[in-house]
Amino acid sequence: MFLKNAWYIAAWSHEIGRTLTQRWIAGEPVVLFRKEAGEAAALEDRCPHRRAALSMGKLIGDTVQCGYHGVQLDCSGSCVRIPGQTTIPPSMRARAYPIAEKWQWVWVWMGDPALADEALIPDFRWNDEPGWVSTGGTIEVKANYQLLTDNLLDLTHETYVHAKTIGNNAIVEWPMTHRTEGSEVHVQRIMRDTPPPPLFAKVRGTEENIDRWQTIRFQVPANVSIEARGYPAGSEDLAQALRWFSINSITPVDDGSCRYYWTITRCFGQEDEALTELIHQSIHATFMEDVAILEQQQLMIQTDRADRKEIGVRADAGSVAARRVLDRLIRAEATSAATHGGEPASASHA
Repeated sequence: MFLKNAWYIAAWSHEIGRTLTQRWIAGEPVVLFRKEAGEAAALEDRCPHRRAALSMGKLIGDTVQCGYHGVQLDCSGSCVRIPGQTTIPPSMRARAYPIAEKWQWVWVWMGDPALADEALIPDFRWNDEPGWVSTGGTIEVKANYQLLTDNLLDLTHETYVHAKTIGNNAIVEWPMTHRTEGSEVHVQRIMRDTPPPPLFAKVRGTEENIDRWQTIRFQVPANVSIEARGYPAGSEDLAQALRWFSINSITPVDDGSCRYYWTITRCFGQEDEALTELIHQSIHATFMEDVAILEQQQLMIQTDRADRKEIGVRADAGSVAARRVLDRLIRAEATSAATHGGEPASASHA
């Protein structure tokens, strides 16, 4: 179901402190906390003694004390104390996960720790790039994470779902192109001399026609960055353009739910707090329109006949390509695990 040799966002950096925080990632419970020196750490959220949730315990220095029987584990997952006895069985340990902090988020590697490479963290530099300002949040979605990836790779729906903010008829009138490069999928739609969607007109203060660009990059397992540009029609002058990135990372909780981490980061009006709030509220409302559709879509899929197949259309090309990439990597990982009797032998995303 899930690619394990991959980085998933577990939390915003500011959410993790000197308390125990539980997150479910790709069907596995994880407990996160910060060491006394400030570094984040992550363990499997199951005590090896009686499988109680470690997140219900407490931190003692840099050790996690289980709230059920008091067993203490260090940041490597090794047991360092069992109340009432001095002998500690070597098997009394919890799994420790590689962890990294980048682009304002805490990332956890769910697969073979020996293969955890921070270079595989998606390129979301625009969250921290000098000269850019970002706003964002987290949305709990009761739908499979791939439905949200599909949604972000096929923006045709903006015409119908987001008419009040970022959608208009121009989107369905202009074709999109896509290509697959290794494990990445790139989708682009360029709309010439079209009316600006409502949010663009409000942000830039003009109803004049624009050349609108949507350039989308998918990175496994469920990361999508969308560069949106709105030039004055007939011009490619960035000084006059609206330009922002929609950064999206979806962390599966289980097969039927996910956590959606998002930001909008822009290179204009950086000091305008009112503009930031306008964009935040408008984009959040836009995404909640998606959530309403996707949660009902999940319900329809779950209650449909097992033998019924979806019927594809041309606009599905990008999302179908992304699913094929991910399916290929998941199959390769499963084959590798079966061959080696444990963790997959390769984390290559090429």
